[in-house]
Order: sequence, then C-alpha cells, then structure tokens
Amino acid sequence: MQPERRSTLVIKALTAAEALAETRGWGNYPTVLALIDATAHTNVGSINVEELPIDQEAWRFLAVPGSCITVPYRIGLEFVADTLTTVRAPRLRDWIRAQIGPVIAMAFLAEGLDASDTGRRSAAARGLPADPDGVPVRAVSAYDIDGRFYRLLRTRGADTVSTTVDDPDARTSAGFVAANLRRLLTAART
Repeated sequence: MQPERRSTLVIKALTAAEALAETRGWGNYPTVLALIDATAHTNVGSINVEELPIDQEAWRFLAVPGSCITVPYRIGLEFVADTLTTVRAPRLRDWIRAQIGPVIAMAFLAEGLDASDTGRRSAAARGLPADPDGVPVRAVSAYDIDGRFYRLLRTRGADTVSTTVDDPDARTSAGFVAANLRRLLTAART
C-alpha cells in the first residue's frame, strides 16, 4: 500500500473510532488501538481497528485516592507502553500475530481538559460548555509506520472534529504521546 493511500485510510479509521466513542458518550477510560492492514486478504484497501487488551486498572490507578485529583492519561499511556514493551512484550507479540494483517499504526483515544486560553476562547465562541478547569475534549492520536503523527480532536458538544497530520519531520512528532505510540508500534512490528 502506498504511503498516501495508507494515510487516507488511517484518517478514515481514526475518524470511525472517534465517532464510535462519541456514540458511547463521555466519561470513558482511554483505549490503545492497533490499526491493522487488512489489504493482505482483500484488494479493496481497508484497515481494521482493534483495541489492545489492556486491563482497565491501568487507567484507574491514575486517580489519587480520597481526592478529585487525577494524573493525565498520557502518563498512563507511558505506563502501558513500558509494560507492553518489556514485561508483557511476548503477550503483545502473540496478540499481534493473531490479527488478520500487519499493524501499520498505533493510536491512543482519551478524554481530557484543554486548559489553554485558545481552547477556552474557541469553546466560548461556539457556545460550548467549559469546566472551570478547562474545556472537555476527546483526542485520538496515532503514529504510523511512515512516521506520521495524527490527531483528531473533538470539543465536548461540538458537531465536528478537527484533524491534523504531521509529516515525519514535524516538531509535534517528538511529543510525549507520539513517542509512546512509536514505542508500541516498534514493539508490535518486531
């Protein structure tokens, strides 16, 4: 599959994953997704999106007992990446081998708060709800085998999703989420 075609299909798959999350509503734990090239079995060009089998406790531990303080889910992603690339690497490889085709991207779907002034102004301009701590958002981030970093972002209450794709040389690709997705992708493909 050509990189341009792959990028189009990755965006389509991520959009479908976010739309499914939107139908489930807000307040869900994050998920780590493997995007699997199913074209080995068809000539149509399709990508299957499969949720990695991660115990939900990986996300629950981020809440500080006895308080409303929580650690950002991206910290949990690092914990998951550390675990799946070391202690549970054989389990990850077995799970990957059981899939229909090769993994071409890893994705992270999570909710959070955009505490930036830009996020607050944008939400206010569109009449969207804002929490005192920030604007609720859902992000789907992915890293593919071509080194592209994708981010789909939906502000709670918005009808649309913003999509950005950074080429391999872009500064965003060096970010925390991208680095952990890259680690997971590398482990899945070895």
